[in-house]
This record gives sequence, structure tokens and C-alpha cells, in this order.
Amino acid sequence: LARPPATVARRGSIAACGGSSRWHACMSARDAAAWPADKVRSQFVSFFEAKQHSPVASSPVVPYDDPTLLFANAGMNQFKPLFVGQAAPGSALAKLKRATNSQKCIRAGGKHNDLEDVGMDTYHHTFFEMLGSWSFGDYFKEEAIDWAWELLTQVYGLPPDRFYATYFEGDEGLGLAPDEEARQLWLRYLPEERVLPGNAKDNFWEMGDVGPCGPCSELHYDRIGGRDAAHLVNMDDPDVLEVWNLVFMQFNREVGGLLRPLPAKSVDTGMGFERLVSILQDVRSNYDTDVFAPIFAEIEAVTGAEPYGGALAADASAVLPGTAVGRDTAYRVVADHIRTLSTAIADGALPSNEGRGYVLRRILRRAVRYGRQMLGAEEGFFTKLVPAAVGSLSAAFPELAEQQDHVQAVIADEEAAFSSMLSRGIKEFNSRAEAIKQAGGGGFDGASAFFLYDSMGFPLDLTELMAREAGLAVDVSGFQAAMEEQKARSAAAAAASKGDGALLTLGPEQTARLADEGVAFTDDSFKFDLGADAGATVRAIYGAGGFVDAAEAGGGETLGVVLDRSSFFSQAGGQVPDVGSLVEAGGGATFRVSSVQSFGGYVLHVGSLESGSLSAGDSVACNVDGERRRRISKSHTLTHAINLALHQVLGEGVSQKGSLVDDSKARFDFSHGKAMSAAECERVEALVRTMVAEALPVHIQTVPLDKALAINNLRAVFGERYPDPVRVVSIGPEVPALLAAPESDEWEQYSIELCGGTHIPSTSDFGSFALVEESAVAKGVRRVVGVAGELAAEAEAAGAALQSRLAELTASAAGEAAAGEVEATRKGLTALKLEVDAATTSVHVKVALRDSIAAADREWLKRAKQLSAGEADRAAAAAVAEARAAADAGDKFVVVQVEDVDGKALQTLAQKVVKESGLAVFALSVVDGDKIACLASVPKGDADALPANSWLQTVLAEVNGRGGGRPAQAQGSGTDVAGLPKALEVARAMATEALGGR
Repeated sequence: LARPPATVARRGSIAACGGSSRWHACMSARDAAAWPADKVRSQFVSFFEAKQHSPVASSPVVPYDDPTLLFANAGMNQFKPLFVGQAAPGSALAKLKRATNSQKCIRAGGKHNDLEDVGMDTYHHTFFEMLGSWSFGDYFKEEAIDWAWELLTQVYGLPPDRFYATYFEGDEGLGLAPDEEARQLWLRYLPEERVLPGNAKDNFWEMGDVGPCGPCSELHYDRIGGRDAAHLVNMDDPDVLEVWNLVFMQFNREVGGLLRPLPAKSVDTGMGFERLVSILQDVRSNYDTDVFAPIFAEIEAVTGAEPYGGALAADASAVLPGTAVGRDTAYRVVADHIRTLSTAIADGALPSNEGRGYVLRRILRRAVRYGRQMLGAEEGFFTKLVPAAVGSLSAAFPELAEQQDHVQAVIADEEAAFSSMLSRGIKEFNSRAEAIKQAGGGGFDGASAFFLYDSMGFPLDLTELMAREAGLAVDVSGFQAAMEEQKARSAAAAAASKGDGALLTLGPEQTARLADEGVAFTDDSFKFDLGADAGATVRAIYGAGGFVDAAEAGGGETLGVVLDRSSFFSQAGGQVPDVGSLVEAGGGATFRVSSVQSFGGYVLHVGSLESGSLSAGDSVACNVDGERRRRISKSHTLTHAINLALHQVLGEGVSQKGSLVDDSKARFDFSHGKAMSAAECERVEALVRTMVAEALPVHIQTVPLDKALAINNLRAVFGERYPDPVRVVSIGPEVPALLAAPESDEWEQYSIELCGGTHIPSTSDFGSFALVEESAVAKGVRRVVGVAGELAAEAEAAGAALQSRLAELTASAAGEAAAGEVEATRKGLTALKLEVDAATTSVHVKVALRDSIAAADREWLKRAKQLSAGEADRAAAAAVAEARAAADAGDKFVVVQVEDVDGKALQTLAQKVVKESGLAVFALSVVDGDKIACLASVPKGDADALPANSWLQTVLAEVNGRGGGRPAQAQGSGTDVAGLPKALEVARAMATEALGGR
């Protein structure tokens, strides 16, 4: 029963059949043909559809609306609002009672992190699919257990005597009793010796440090059978593995660890797709299935490596280049990681230096390093694997094929950058390792290992491998200590950035309490009409310590007020929340509103009580800052206009990646592979200005979601959840016209979006428009910023003023200008360029100004050089005359002083002096009033007596200078102009002593 030797091919493995290129000829033909991966997936979904479960598409692996997660790490992530009672009323999500799907998941970083295990065994992955079924307050344990058993034993036909079930044994520390109900349900199918208790670590499931959780029951499968394998359950045995986890969601873990009952009991089941396929195809490794075979074949073709053999290492120290273990570990690492990168990038994530982007960067670098080091792959190999990864997944997730070119472009850039960094990192490691050995040490310190990890992208295992080769041992505990210190710093910084207001959130416990007390969801339909009756009643007051019945002014505490209805807009869709005040009907209290947030249908008005007292049941007037709201609405409509213009100029590859709408600007992030040109920016600006001139009406109507999605040219944000019905915002055509002819090509010239924000009635309200910024956010993501109204007019005026300044500076011709005018004009152009860089004006105007300033400066620089050359010629002529006179007098050297002749011109001057007179020469020139250029030139016959470099160094000492050269010629400069007289004196004295003469 022991694990087979690392290099021995295993039953059903690819190696046992002669390599990945001949996989189909050798894998268990019956099992592979009966249960190909695509059939396994589709059968699961079909089974639960027959049990009245709604099929739900996989959410992106980037959890756009859940800041607590780096990646979607379980099938239940997208259903979290349902589990905690915070699904938006009227949304498609809120209507679900049962659901099923195959969810794309990534576990790398955060609480669930499998990265370092990938490649070292046959079953860990950073990317995997989770087959799931859910009940949201509908059925509970009995149905979940019955259907799991039915699917596995009757539909998939797996032998019942291979299964073991676990249940939660209870935990006194958590105050939780054993899950006897689940145990009894399993005893209907399994004997008592195969129904096993499990502790909280194995049988109490949590998705993160906070969030939904509950006891779970796991099904484990024995690949071998015909034995009692109970003692191998949850022991990481590769032949007794967990197949399905049935989680009974009953609690929510709060910040601080407290468990609170959820509003309704639910079921969340998850089964690892890759593991199930390996069982049904009767192979002992996930990597030996048809899930990975196409990628392995491509790795073999691209790298030229020997075929995959399935070898496993006893520990990481055995994973070495040139070994079967190293090769096969690399196959597993590379295949897994290309799936992870392809999926994450296709879903909108990008490698970067923070958050999920940093995790992706580490994954990519780990894969590249294994491929280069263990497989002998050439630079660029990883990028070539994208089509194989996408091809293996696109049948289930077609969005990958649509993004393949983008994925390859991003990976190509990252791979090239890391190849360069890898070389620098190896050099850094070698330098530190050599210093340690020189000092007599035998250990590579943890701080250095962490530096390589954090700054150079070196995984710890790479540092350990290189250290072993250098005869050193890495201080792993020191590395972990440095890692924990960094995590603590990051956590402290994150907490500080949120401020006290971030603590005022209504979690599932609070929203459940409000519901239990009969508090209805806040009616915020009034937010779209500033003139609507805004009278409201206080239903609850919430502070850092919980709900209170009343509050008094003067305490300075941040409070949240829940109303029965509100005209305040809560933060959503990139639009900032309203501010204003709640005024008690009798005038006795004023509550200053500084932020507004929505939690599961309850709108929380966050702020402070400025005067009086406020109690639940009080009547208040909602006074929104109307002028600020109008500016925000203008910015929001502006993002729609910008979005349309970008599509018209850049094409259909543009998709929204984010936005910020406030009272001063419209910021819009979008996918695009390169910087926009000035001409493209100008076209976008012109298109929006045309919309202003056309005074297009803005129409808004709430319609059924399916009818809205059928409208041609409708824009929706990827990953966004929309309610049903949904608001359609159309700039130009009326919404009924769109619904009457949804497929009309006419709509492609108009902005049509799903949007829950506030807007202006007409594009004429923009007044004016300027596109004032275009920049990079990340690889493949650009950002533009637009302003309207007075701010646009100010931007336009600023551009005109700068253009006028430039015209004034360049009014006269450079070709005839005197030296003083040249100097003044060039200083003016330099100052103007700084002003342009700092100015808020149209992007294309800035570019044109910078180009014009650069062209003008070239002309004036040319004139400056002409003047300088004339001065240099005159100075050279004077120096030659002085040298000739000195030669006629019998001198062996000459020391000359000139003005405003730079170092290059001094070389020409010295050459002429030596040629015409045959004397040694030391020339000094004060340049720009604050620097002294020096040059010493000595004929060959005198260089032994007076080396030019020694002469130069002696003189430079008097002017705080630096320089060098050869005995025949040396050059330098100094900064102490006051030392010039002394320098002249020293130059003459040294030459006189060495050569004689005056």
C-alpha cells in the first residue's frame, strides 16, 4: 500500500504507455472512452438540472464585487450574497433557490494557497474546476447526501464499497455539537466503520478569515479497494482522496472570529472536477487524464523535452535538473500554471506588483523557471503554450478563446521581463553566497532569501536549490519571519487606508436583525429625482458598538442611519455617494451625511450628529447636496459618451475595466494594448463635443434584463451583476424604440448601457468637453480622464494661453538672434515645457505643445551652437596668437584663459595651439558663470617632464574639480569659480618648474 518509488511508472500513467505523444493508445481505453472530461462535466450539470437546479455560468476567477478575495476559490463565491442575506432585491441572484455549475477556481495566495504544493504531488492545482450544487434556504442535509450518493454510485457507476464519509465531530471551543444528523443519514448507505468523525480543520468549512461557514461532510474514495482504508482518510494518501465536500452553511464568521447564525440554512457542495475525472478514467493522477494530456503534448513539442513519465519526488531536495523527477515536476508545474494564467488574464486580471497581480506574477515566474531549468526550454516557450491551454478549456468556458490573443501578449511581455530579472537575480544570489562563504559562514540568511523572493521574484525553492549547489543551507525560519513582518506591515497599511468609517458596515447579523424586527428594505427610488419628496423615518441607528435607540450630538462618534426611504445615492458602479444632511422634522437635530452605502437592500447613511438628538422613529428630511449631485451626474453621463467615442475610434476590442465618477471628472479605464496617439485622443474629444452640439436627450427606462441584453450595441461591464428588471440608459434614441427593433444597426452610433447611476437630461448640459489625461494602468489597460462644463472651459483656456505664450517666445527668428536673446528664449522654452507638463488641458493640445516646444528649442539650440562656435574660433585665434608670442619669447608653455568655451571646444583650441606653436598649453574657461572647464595638452617630447594628467589634477585641486586623462592630454572641470586666480597661478608655477621659462 505504500506510495510507489518516485521514478517508477504507475498503473494507468502516461509513462507506462510510452510517453504523452502516445497517450490515447495507452490510457485505460474503456474508462477514458466512457468518461472523457467533457462528458463528466456535462453529466454533473445535467443531473442537478433534473433535480430542479438552475444552471448558472461560472463567474470570472477575478471576484470583481468581493474585496475579501484575491480569486474565486470555490464555487460558492458568486453566491455569497445569498448565503449572507445581502442579494440585491429584484436581482436574478436573489431569485435563485437551487443552482449548479462548474466554477473556474484559483487557489494561490490568501487563506487557500496551493501554489508551493503544485508539481510535488499528483493532485494539487492552482487552477481547477469545482463542480457544485447549491440550495439557498430550500433543501438541506438529507437531499444533499441522497443526491451525492445517487450521482456517484448510480450515474457515474462507481463501486459503493470504495467510499468513506466523514462528519463534523463537534468543537467545544466553538460551542458546537457533533453533526449527528449527517452521521445518521450516511449510515443509510455505508457501514458504521466507514462513517468517520472529523475535527474542525477537516470538517468545518470556511471560505476565508470572514464570511459564510459551517460543518461539512466529505466523501472519500479508495482507488485500490478490497481493504479497510479508514485509517488513510485525510492522511494525504494519493490513493484515498477526498472527492466531494458537502457544506451545510449555517454561520457567518465575523471580524474577530465570532460565529453568527445565517438568516437561512443552505447547502454548498463542491467536487474537484480533475480528481473525479481521474477516478472515472481509472488513473492514479489528475495529470494522467485527458484534462492535461493535450497540454503535456504541447510542452513536449515546444521544449523538446523527454515525454512525461509521472515521476514523483520524496521531497523538494530531489527536484534537480537532469533528473526524471525534475523533468516530470516541471511538466506538472508548467501545465497547471499555464491554465491558471490563461484563465485569470482572460477574466481581466493582470500580473503586477501587488494583490492578485503579484500572485499571478509569482505563478508565471515559477512556471518559467521550472521550464527553463528543468526542461531546457528556451525563452518564450511559456507563451507558446497558451493555445493548448485555451483549447482544453474553451468548450466549457468560451470566453477564453475570445481573449487568447490578449492572454498571449500579456504573458509574452511578462516572460521576457522575468528572463532579464532571472539573470540579475542569479548574479545577486552568487554575490551574497560568495560573501557568506568568504566570511566562513555555512548558511544563507533568511533576510537575503526574502530579498530575492520579494524583489527578484525568486521562489524560496529556487533559492534553496541554488544554495544547496553552493554548499549552503537556507535559513527558512528567518525567511518566514521576514515574510510575516511584511504581511503585518501590509495589513497595518491596509487598515490605516480604510479609516474608522470602514468599520461601519452592515453584515449578515445586522441585516438579519433588521429583517427580524420587521424593518423593510430602504426605498431609494427617490434618488433619481432631486425634486422628489424626501421625507423619511429613521428605522435604525448603528454605531461601532452596534445598534442604539438614540444618539446625542457632541460625542464625535461616526454613526450610520437606516431610513425607510431615501433620496441619497449610495456608492455603486464607480459613482461616489451623495453627501448632505438629515434634518429632524422639528428642526431639533441635524445629521451630516458624509457617505452612503447599501447592504443587502438597507441604505446606511454614514456621518455624524452635529446638533440635537436623533431617535428611531423620528421623521427627517433628506437634504442632498444638489449642486454636487448635478456635477456627479454630468460626469457619469460623460463616461457613457467617452465609452462610445472610444469604441468608435479604437474598435470593438475596447471593454470597460473600471471607472470613477465624482463631481470634478469622469475617469474611465478600458482594455487597449497600447497608448492612444494624439490624433486618437483628438478624435475622441471631437466625437464627444459633437454629442454636446447635437444636444442628444438622455433616456432612462427599467426593462426586463433579457430584453435589454438583446439590444444591439448595448454595453455592460464584464463581471457585473445586474438586477432584473434593469435600467437602460440611452443617449439619443428612446428606449421603447430600442426594444421595438433590438437588432437594428442604427443603434451602433449611440451610447446604450445598463446603468444604475444618475444622469443629466441632455448632452447639451455638458457645456463643453476636454479629454485631459491618457495613461497606462496596467498591461493592456489604459485610462482616460475627461472634464465637462466650467472645468472643460478652463482646460481649453489653459491650452490657448500656453499656445499664446509659445507664439510670443518664438516670434523672432532664431537665425539672426544675439547671444542674450538666445539664452533668454531657451530659458523661456524650458519653463514653458514645465508649465505644459503641469497644466490641465486637452491631451492632444499638450502633445502638440510639447512637439512645438521641442522643435523651437532645436532651432534656438542650433543658433546657440553657431554663436558658441564663433566665440570658440575667436578664442582659439587669440590663444594661438598668445602662444606664438610666448614661443617667440623662448617659453616652453602657455596658460590661457577664455570665456564660455565648453570642453569640446577647448580640445579644438588646444590642438591648434600645439600645432601652431609647439608649446604645452593649459586652457581654462568659465562656462555659464558657475563652472570651470580645464584642458591640459603637452607635446610628446615634454610629457615625461610635465605629464598632462598630473598638471590637470594639481590645478583642479584649486577649483574643487575632477578629471583625468593621459600624459599627452587630460581634461576636467571644477565648480569653485572663486579659485580661478589661484588655479592660473598654480598652472604657471608647475609648468615653469617642470619645463623652465616664465
